[in-house]
This record gives sequence, C-alpha cells and structure tokens, in this order.
Amino acid sequence: MGRLIFVLAVGLATGTAHADQVPFFPNVSIPDYSAKMVVRETYGDGKDSLRIVNHHDGWTHVEESKGDETHIWYGHFSQNIVLSTSKRSGEEINHFTIRQADPSRDYYGIKETKETNEVETVGGEDCRWRQVVRRPSSEGPVWLTCLTSDGIEVATKVLFSQGEVMTEERLTEIKRGPVPEADVLPSRQLFDATTWLKPLRNYPDRPQGAIDFEAKLVATASDNPSVNRTSTVRLLRHYPWWFRQRDGKDGSVRVMVWNELENQGILYSSSKWERRLEAARSPVDPKRPWAGFDIPTEMENLGKQDQFLGENCTWYDLTPNMADAGQKQCITSDGIPLKDDYWSGWSAVESFETVEFKRRTVDIGEMLPPREYLDPTAWGFEFR
Repeated sequence: MGRLIFVLAVGLATGTAHADQVPFFPNVSIPDYSAKMVVRETYGDGKDSLRIVNHHDGWTHVEESKGDETHIWYGHFSQNIVLSTSKRSGEEINHFTIRQADPSRDYYGIKETKETNEVETVGGEDCRWRQVVRRPSSEGPVWLTCLTSDGIEVATKVLFSQGEVMTEERLTEIKRGPVPEADVLPSRQLFDATTWLKPLRNYPDRPQGAIDFEAKLVATASDNPSVNRTSTVRLLRHYPWWFRQRDGKDGSVRVMVWNELENQGILYSSSKWERRLEAARSPVDPKRPWAGFDIPTEMENLGKQDQFLGENCTWYDLTPNMADAGQKQCITSDGIPLKDDYWSGWSAVESFETVEFKRRTVDIGEMLPPREYLDPTAWGFEFR
C-alpha cells in the first residue's frame, strides 16, 4: 500500500569502492582523449576489469567491464554531475541514476587535494601523484590519483587505512585528439518517461482494496523539530500505479511514480545541496526482492482501528521485518491511507495525516513526473 522504502540497485558496486566514476580533473582545460585502463582489486574474486574512458570538453563517458557486466558512467567532474547505470551482455539498460551534489556536503565529495613528490611513468605517460581528500583519513580509505602535465588521470589507488591497496587503476593505452560529442552523451531515450513507465505485462483486475483516488496529506506535529504542517504530500493511485509528491517546508521536493507489482518507476528529489533522478524498469527479482521501488513485504494487520475524516481505517505495519526503521499506515477498506507514519528506532521521524481525498478515476497521464525533471538539458546533457 504505497510503501516508499527506496533501495534501488543502480550498479554502483565499483563506484563505492574507489568513488571515481568519472576521472579527477584538476581544471577545466583538459584535452580530449580516449584511454584504456586496467582496474585491479584485492577483494572479491580478484579478477581485473577493463576501463574505457572518453573525454570531450569537460564531459566524460566511462565503461568498466568485468565478466558479463558493464558499469557505465557519464559525467562532468567540475559540475559534480554523474549519470550511473550498468547492464549485462545482451541486455538493454533497465535502470539509471543521475546525481548532482554539493561536494562539501557529499559523503564522497572531494574536499581538497594534496600534491606529493612522488612521480611515476604509467603506460608511457609521466605523472605526479596527488592525494584526493574526501573525508578524514581516520574514517576510512585514502584516495590517490596520478596526473599528467596536461591534467589527464592515468592511474589511481585506493588504500585501506593501514596503507594496503584496496583497488588500483593503471593506463594501458591513450590517444589524445578530438572525441565526438556523441561519444560522451547517454541515450536520449533514458530521459523519456515512457521508457520507464511502459507496462511490463497485462495486469490482473483491480483488487477490491485498490480503488482509484487522489489525496492531500500534511505533516503533523512530532518530536522532530524539522517537521511541521507546511510539508505536504499529493498522492494518486491507479492500480497498480502510485504517484507521490512531497513538498518540504525547506523547499525540498520528492516526486515518485511507481508500479507496486514490479521494480519499475521514476524518482526525482531535490534539496539545498543535492538533486537526483532515478528510474528502473524490470520485474521484481525473487532473489533480490529488496532491490526495487517498493519492497514487496507482507502487510501485517496490527488489529487496531481508527477514524479520520469520518472514515474508518485499520492500522498496518508495512515493514514488519525491519528492526530499526519502518512505516505504518491506517488504511480504509478500499485502500486509502488516512495516516502515514515513518519510524526510526523508537520514535516517529515523520507523520502525515490526510486532510482531503476524493475517490475518482485517475488517468495514468496524471501520474507522470513534471517534464522538466527529465529534461536532459537541465542536467547539462545537450543533444544537438
């Protein structure tokens, strides 16, 4: 019933290890180039990955392949924009994420760089090592990058806090020269809402407890001082689709449209220091049921009745198997949530109460996210 726990797998397994989806650039005047690199890891299966880098006018396209899986990134280092996705051999891309964040507030954001006196020749290119400071070294890995005199990254290392190598990349081939703009741009189709919201199959008739409706919810008072009644939610349902837009009192926005029967939907969020766009379209994987827009867990009837706006509702635990966080709703017999509570530990983090609703036919066209959220030019990707 509209569970909004979002843990979409976006193919960032390698990204969280060395946190350099696109190469580090010391300035904006890096020449166009194409390069091949080898990525070695000291954990996992220990097999090398092939990393291919294309750079043009500040924009970079990176593909890192290992076995039958390829991780793909498009980004602009100086603008802190990265589009991430992955795919397996013979398959189409079925998910992606774009993120732009303020590095000073980003956990992996680069806070400063420190030059060293260490120089090396890698793949025939002379380079000087720098330490890239993302967070205090006492808190985890140490990142290092080796740059040529014209600013091209030809090697990287990530060290455990004790100094042992976690991962490293080393150049094997490089070609300086013009790179076509098309080589550093993602497919325009990724920014088309219909790509992600096209039904995967024919769906069964609507259950009795899944009526179409529109509702407005407002945040109620809680122990959390950041919550007050100026935060609102607009909720639409047309089985098996949901639309939820949350507008925060701090100017934050979170818009999500998803299919409760699949790992399918679009999420846009923005705050003062970050904006993000995520999309996915695939059936729920029984082996990984948590990797979706709406975790398919069993709803637990808590055996408690309540009444709001003159309507009777029953309380359900929407996340009965979660120990340290969760969500509870009081839902009418035909599926309208009149109260929506989010919990962390023993206290409510955020609580919403429905202030008005209407049972009416909802068209899927009403549930599309605003077009500007998926506009590639808004993210810096100019298709000519």
